[in-house]
Amino acid sequence: MINLLNAKIIFNKKVSKEYYNLRLLAEPISVGAQPGQFINIKINPNEMSSNKPISFSIPFLRRPMSIYKIDPPFIEVLYKVKGQGTEILSKKEKGEVLNIMGPLGNGFNLNEDFKVGVLVGGGYGISPLVALNQKLQSLKKKVVVIIGAKTKDLLYIKDFKKVKISTEDGSLGAKGVVTDLLNKVCKVLNKKESIIFACGPREMLKRVSLIAQKNKIRCQVSIEELMGCGIGVCLSCVCAVKSKGKMDYKRVCVDGPVFNAGEIIW
Repeated sequence: MINLLNAKIIFNKKVSKEYYNLRLLAEPISVGAQPGQFINIKINPNEMSSNKPISFSIPFLRRPMSIYKIDPPFIEVLYKVKGQGTEILSKKEKGEVLNIMGPLGNGFNLNEDFKVGVLVGGGYGISPLVALNQKLQSLKKKVVVIIGAKTKDLLYIKDFKKVKISTEDGSLGAKGVVTDLLNKVCKVLNKKESIIFACGPREMLKRVSLIAQKNKIRCQVSIEELMGCGIGVCLSCVCAVKSKGKMDYKRVCVDGPVFNAGEIIW
């Protein structure tokens, strides 16, 4: 069930060079949310008075953000300042209220029979993987976490206990891209008992998908796309998929953002 509500900010703090962590009191959303889903945040409210027309705020569109942590009655998001909307959001303070919509989209499918979950995150792609890691731990699954970034300054791994790390410049962990580490991990996996869950830049997800296909390991990917409405109306976030041997299109906001990797036309 999608909820539209005013959520009180519990904290909104900078937690690294790149990232901010926002915690909201949003009980109806937190109770129904699943790892991989997202919320849509109205950064500024529209204004209306009896003698004036509606004054539309800037930015006009809501900002979609993956749910980082699910801790009823609270939820958290992890974000970085990339434009005007997130710049304004970063200035919001404890006690202020944000109008949010959620939970939105389809999250990771955990109904399959598996024993090992391999979590692969690239840069900002770690965001939905924290809630997923929490859920897998509660289900008593074995979890392998692989995180990559260009440099150690762009990593944020405090909410993972054990992590395999790669950086492109070699400043922390293995030197190279995150899929280099995934290749090594796949060699020792029980492939029938494992699933890869990945989120990150599209090119990274394409490589993850190819590695999963090569090793015959099930794989789910969380796609990042620009969204207008977040509820499937505007059609701004369609992606190409395979359907009955032909190319078709699905909306990332409602059919995803999580897809089976083999379904995507990269």
